[in-house]
Amino acid sequence: MHSAMAHILSTCSTGHGGGGTVGRVQWDPSRDLMAAEPKKREPRKMLRARAIQIGMKGELSRFYVENTLSIEDVTALSRAVGEAHGIKNATAMNETMAALGPELPDERAYMPRCSEEVLVGLGMKRGATSESLSRIGKGKAHDSR
Repeated sequence: MHSAMAHILSTCSTGHGGGGTVGRVQWDPSRDLMAAEPKKREPRKMLRARAIQIGMKGELSRFYVENTLSIEDVTALSRAVGEAHGIKNATAMNETMAALGPELPDERAYMPRCSEEVLVGLGMKRGATSESLSRIGKGKAHDSR
């Protein structure tokens, strides 16, 4: 699967909107599932940490499907997390999330086996894209295209 992910990411560009590519990488704020966003009923956004979103179409999408190892339905878990964050009492919400903790995936950093050029271009290693990403949420972000 490492080589498949490297192929997918090597085909992607970064940014919002536009067209002409079969793959697009977008970086959104990570979420802390164990903490609530103040005055909202959703997991807290972690503005200094980013989560990758990969959009694919056409042949790249088919390649992804053909190289998928497994799919796990987490709908019930997702609903349970949503319901927990809907609890108005912070202590009760924290207790409910703590009980769900063992069911949550063990997320860890992943560095794909792509060329240095691809990793820099996607913002996964230091360069112009990563510098632009580091300013998101600070009022200075700009499109890196």
